[in-house]
Amino acid sequence: MDNYQVTLQPLSAFGTPLAGDTLFGQLCWAIRERFGEARLTSLLDGYTEGRPFLVVSDAFPSGWLPRPQLPDFLLGLDSDPAQRKTAKTRVWLPQIDAALPLAEWLTRAAALKTTEHMVLTQNTINRLTGTTGTGPFAPRQVERLQLCSEGGLHVYCCLDSSRLSSADLGQVLSDVGMSGFGRDASTGLGKFSVSNIVAWQWPAAAGRHALTLAPCAPAPQALDANACYYQPQTRFGRHGNIAAVGGRPFKRPVLGLRTAAFLTFRTGPVPDFHGTGLGGSRSPISAAIPATVHQGYAPLVPLNAELRT
Repeated sequence: MDNYQVTLQPLSAFGTPLAGDTLFGQLCWAIRERFGEARLTSLLDGYTEGRPFLVVSDAFPSGWLPRPQLPDFLLGLDSDPAQRKTAKTRVWLPQIDAALPLAEWLTRAAALKTTEHMVLTQNTINRLTGTTGTGPFAPRQVERLQLCSEGGLHVYCCLDSSRLSSADLGQVLSDVGMSGFGRDASTGLGKFSVSNIVAWQWPAAAGRHALTLAPCAPAPQALDANACYYQPQTRFGRHGNIAAVGGRPFKRPVLGLRTAAFLTFRTGPVPDFHGTGLGGSRSPISAAIPATVHQGYAPLVPLNAELRT
């Protein structure tokens, strides 16, 4: 697998956070639309057997990474309540210092305003009365996210270039950006452009620890469970594209780990990505499209960590 850093420039507000597993789903639809369903089927061959053609991270502010989800006592914050309160807001780490020992890296954490939440009122006019009303015609509140990052957003991808080239990846990312990502894309939300794609490699680390850059479904046989720290999450996904307006748009819930999980492998070195591919015909997560898959993989950042005991 080859590693790439993709720079995105937001062109509008967003209705859905740019999460890696959601973005992967839209990229699959974009591949189907541009290259055909046969090409997508070929790319997904082996996806649930540990051979993904693409693993996509969340979108992060340019030059920053999320702080690992470690408990306070491992961060040395268990003695001073005021220090813990301050640390809760400092959840971003400078990407340029990723090679530092974790304890030193954490001292450089910063509090960034990455999103601005806006609540807007929408109305639907009843054409019989010429005004709003009750039920579907009642005014409603909708939330939008304005991404605050002057240098754009960074997405980290693990790509099997023998199956999909970086140029094709850039093309389908641009397709998603033009049509819109996530909720309310048809009303103008979720627009972005692709400004750069460069080869990328994280600094090597001698340890067995890693930071996940997307939600993932871990493979427990590869991990030392006693030294892993994470927050669980349940994804209640739904289909996109034309399947979103079908009779059964919702997928089965998927349980996984939130982004920024701290993983410890049984043996080193740390791989480029970790997780499992979910769904597929053998274990379907969709009644409408049994071959549907969900990205349970996440790109990894190797960490130089010495945990307190």
